[in-house]
Amino acid sequence: MSSQDIVKTSYAQVATAYDGYAQTPAGIIEAQLIARALGPGDLTGLHVLDLGGGSGIHARECIDYGAESVDIVDISPEMLQIASNIEESLGREGKIRFFEADVSKPLSEYNHPLREKYDVVMANWIFSHADKRSTLEGMFANIGAYLKPGGIFVGIRDANPFSHEFKTGKYGAHTGWVKEIEGGVKYWAVLHCKPEPVEFEVASLEIIYGGSKELYENAGLTKIVEMSLESAQCVKDDPEF
Repeated sequence: MSSQDIVKTSYAQVATAYDGYAQTPAGIIEAQLIARALGPGDLTGLHVLDLGGGSGIHARECIDYGAESVDIVDISPEMLQIASNIEESLGREGKIRFFEADVSKPLSEYNHPLREKYDVVMANWIFSHADKRSTLEGMFANIGAYLKPGGIFVGIRDANPFSHEFKTGKYGAHTGWVKEIEGGVKYWAVLHCKPEPVEFEVASLEIIYGGSKELYENAGLTKIVEMSLESAQCVKDDPEF
């Protein structure tokens, strides 16, 4: 089974519980860093493409920050349905659109009515589901293809999959097993969501978790900045966080 088939199967199983991740320490610091990365939190009038946006956690944040629209593209129909249901419950129509696709493949092949270019492209955690460099290159090709010149790319990636904090679950997630693969690792991730944990297989290559900028630069991205964990409000409030 390919890594993308594993992703689709895994998220079908955990879709209903995944949004609980936002309440974990990792989910809290992630949201705060994304807010800082997008500037002062004002996306007024801008159009956002959310690759691997799943149930729409960060897409809804973008709307709250003033974005005119967000298009979510995700491999999991179950996650997209949850995002759609939440939008319906909020009484919003047309602000967020939902498209099923494998973001490691050229999105133009799907004939979805996406915009030609976007002011902001997000890709949060999709690099954690690539066990081959070619899969990563396909993801970055879509980022480069749909981002406007001068636009903003925001992404969340794995850091050190062998870290003590990840082994102990200090931040609301821990590893089960870890095994080496060519160029990186696969591991079993357990997110401490409530009311039940969410578990799935992750694949991460060293070119991503090691902090290399090569693939970003190959996609035409410049002025690449890694957000400091210390810049998150929860860390400012509690340096021991």
